[in-house]
Amino acid sequence: MHEFTPLQQDAICEVFNISVGQAAATMSEMVGEEILLSIPNIQFYTLEKASEILNQNNERICGVQQDFSGCFHGHALLIFPEDRSLELVRLMIGKNMPLEYLTELEQDALAEVGNIILNACLASLSDIFQHQFQCGLPVLHIGNSQTVLLQCDPEHQVMLLHIQFTLAHRKIEGYVIFMMNAESLDLLLKAIEQFTSGISS
Repeated sequence: MHEFTPLQQDAICEVFNISVGQAAATMSEMVGEEILLSIPNIQFYTLEKASEILNQNNERICGVQQDFSGCFHGHALLIFPEDRSLELVRLMIGKNMPLEYLTELEQDALAEVGNIILNACLASLSDIFQHQFQCGLPVLHIGNSQTVLLQCDPEHQVMLLHIQFTLAHRKIEGYVIFMMNAESLDLLLKAIEQFTSGISS
């Protein structure tokens, strides 16, 4: 398990707060409502421990996975409880459409939500680190946390960002997850250190 110093943790939080904030702005444009975003709480876990945390309420979850490569590589996932993800679909497709009518559209719509939000995150990271990322096609997984997370390499470490999207009349909690191996985590830290040293110089 990769260990991080408090200074490194703060730097990681700063960088991903910027990238997730950009994703929230993109999401606001999608749904036509201002979305306020909590500062993401970032923790590092093994895949098994992350699965336990996501499965605390025994909820089915929706996870949109997008593989990426660049100055570091891994898997990015956007995860919501299944019932909350349907609310997002309704916001995108039409506020007056009952949830029960969304079954044929929900998978494509959820994959598109994940694609847009994860691409916004990665685009922001690309601007911060001045490196381009290549992204794969989004893939939607629905089930319990093990079903969703085990689509990725079990040897990867999980960087779990717990975030809360607040819309006008509802709160939707979700997670943005980056899964990387030890080599990519080292490369991430080097990129963050270069970024923070550039700010302070």
